[in-house]
Parts: sequence; C-alpha cells; structure tokens
Amino acid sequence: MSSSKLKLIIALLIILIAGVGMLMFSQQKRTTETRASESVPDLLSLSPIPVSQDLDPEEMSSPDGKKKLILERQQTEELLKYSLFTSNESESKLIIYSKELPVAQAISIPFNTWSPDNIHFFVKESSPEKINYFVFLASGENFPDNVQYLSVQELFEEKVEGYFITDVTGWAAPSLLIVNTKENEGDDKVSFWLDVRSQSFIRLGTYFE
Repeated sequence: MSSSKLKLIIALLIILIAGVGMLMFSQQKRTTETRASESVPDLLSLSPIPVSQDLDPEEMSSPDGKKKLILERQQTEELLKYSLFTSNESESKLIIYSKELPVAQAISIPFNTWSPDNIHFFVKESSPEKINYFVFLASGENFPDNVQYLSVQELFEEKVEGYFITDVTGWAAPSLLIVNTKENEGDDKVSFWLDVRSQSFIRLGTYFE
C-alpha cells in the first residue's frame, strides 16, 4: 500500500472517530439537560399562593359608649374572612367569632346591634339567596344550650309558620329583638319579639316600620 493511501485512510479514521465522539458528547449533553429540566418544577404551572388583603374594619359602639363591636375583614382572591371582636373602655379586644365566606356573601353590623344592657349584639349575614341574623353574647360565652350564637332565621322557621323574615330592626328591651315579617301568601305584615333568653317569638299587634 502506498504511503499516500495510508495517510488518507488514517485521516478518514481520525475524522470518523472525531465524529463519533462529537455525536456521543451531544447525546450525553441532551440527556443531562433533560434530566435537569425534569428535576426542576415548572414555576409557571405551580398554583399561585393567594395573597390576603386587610380591608377597613367596621365598628359600632354601644349607646352608652362602654362597649364596641369590631368587624375585621381579610380578603383573598375568592374568600372573605370575617372576625368579630368586642372591646371595652380599656381597648382590649375579645375574639367572638370568625367565618370565611365567598365574596358574594357578606357579614355586616346593623346600626342597632347592641342590646340596651350591652349583654347581646346581633349581626347580619347576606347572600344572593337569603339573609340571616345571628345573636351573640358580648362576653364570648355560649348560650345556655351550649350554642355559640342564635340563628334568628332557623329559630323563626322552627317556631312560626306562614311568615318569612323581612328585617330585624333592633332591640325593644335588653332581651327582646324586634323581627319584622311578611305573610308567605299574602300582604299581611307582622312584627314579633324574639326573646333571646327563652328563644321564643311573641307576636305583636303593632307593626314596627
């Protein structure tokens, strides 16, 4: 074999070996990158952590100014967290109740929320489907039957037939809450007292506007 042919064969072998080496290196690099990408989570696909935002609180003082009801609200993307506190003249806050609701629902403090003796208060919960009212003890204690609050709507449906609640306007006495109603089938309007101690309704002869 001539020296020129030998040199050509050697050159071709060198080129072939170099090509195979480059091919193997490229394949190894792609494998390493694939494994690395699989081990790192896709940040765009992760669910975002909801950010909460504190909204301005609602406050309502008792008629004598000795007690205050505070409603704090914290909003995330889909929910509102409501927290009810009472405070006295020393400004110390006592947590009474907290609840999370969809943004379409709301808890609010009625103007006449406080009972005359500052022992009870009531709040309003509204949604597109219904409105309810809840009575609490300002001390944070449970009622005698060991419930945290009285659901005015549930009590009324349980004890009174033929009427539905249209409004709860305030207190007639320390334990008497005024509940306005309307006839289910008709235009008759009737006011009741809810005695929060006995959890009973007293029908009145006068309708309170």
